[in-house]
Amino acid sequence: MGAGAGHPVAVELVRVRVPLRSPLRSAHGTEAERDLVLVRVELADGSTGWGECSALARPTYTAEHTAGAWLVLRRELVPALLEGRDAGVVGHPMATAALATAHLDARLRRQGRRLVEELGAAHGRPAERVPTAAVVGRADSVDDVVAAVARRLDEGAALVKLKVTPRPDDLAAVAAVRSAWPHLALAVDANGTLDARSLSVLDPLGLAYVEQPAPADDLLASAALARRSSAPVALDESVTSLASLEVALAVGAGTVVNVKPARLGGVGAAAEVARAAADAGCGVFVGGMLETGVGRAAALAVAALPWCGLPTDLGPSDRYFDDDVTEPIELDAEGLLAVPTGPGTGVAPRADRLDAVAVDRLVLGG
Repeated sequence: MGAGAGHPVAVELVRVRVPLRSPLRSAHGTEAERDLVLVRVELADGSTGWGECSALARPTYTAEHTAGAWLVLRRELVPALLEGRDAGVVGHPMATAALATAHLDARLRRQGRRLVEELGAAHGRPAERVPTAAVVGRADSVDDVVAAVARRLDEGAALVKLKVTPRPDDLAAVAAVRSAWPHLALAVDANGTLDARSLSVLDPLGLAYVEQPAPADDLLASAALARRSSAPVALDESVTSLASLEVALAVGAGTVVNVKPARLGGVGAAAEVARAAADAGCGVFVGGMLETGVGRAAALAVAALPWCGLPTDLGPSDRYFDDDVTEPIELDAEGLLAVPTGPGTGVAPRADRLDAVAVDRLVLGG
């Protein structure tokens, strides 16, 4: 092989739409399908790797969204990678993460090395199986929420997290779940919508944490709610970098950190934030983005690191899809999520399934 055997020579963008088994309702909307971009990087020696841009179809979680990610990948990020230069793009961490992960996956597959081992070399011995949290969306009735929690507990979830808003029915559902399972590890995720009144309703329920009670950019409001809450406050959308983590901790905005590789710009950045948060005494877990198996496997490699001591939001493929684009990522008999064992991320899309769900494809370079 020549010196340039590991250089990227072609990138394929594949926009897919994959129906979810059940719509997930949260404060920022309802997701009934995953409309996202998969990225394949090919190296000069023929090695290939995959990444996933997990941005939502609409800019309701962060400013990124699928159509915009497609454009920035096509016009900015991919040409820069193929030409070997810095793209100079501001923002767009999810698109950046997709391309960076695909490139890393290709290089690791070429070396026969696993992503989890690559991260573990810098961050400590990773686990091969991780406990999971089950994220339960908002529903039309309290009974529907309770029934959904029962199903997830039957699967072996170590923690249940309910999506909530200040609406009375959402708060009543949390109280009903607590009443049904007094000793359950139970958390809530408000996606930035809580106020002092709704927090006071939740406070007696013995929650493991309250995630993102205040808007992402209002760290002082989060700090004020944290002072009122007997449960730890977890930060998700507020933490976009090491610098933002440092500011959040300095003002007391939270003591638990949700680390999402997509939101932070890739697995390497996510691992660094997880380490910094753990070093600061925070609880850490890896959150989910309703990923296909491509994004799920990459995020799972971060969740396996020793810094991530709380159950991950990542779940098995069949919790979200009737037919994932990869071979399914599954729970074992003890309800733990196994880290894929193959080189790179350990997964890749199945060609037949990719053909079935692709709505647009583009190859650059080659």
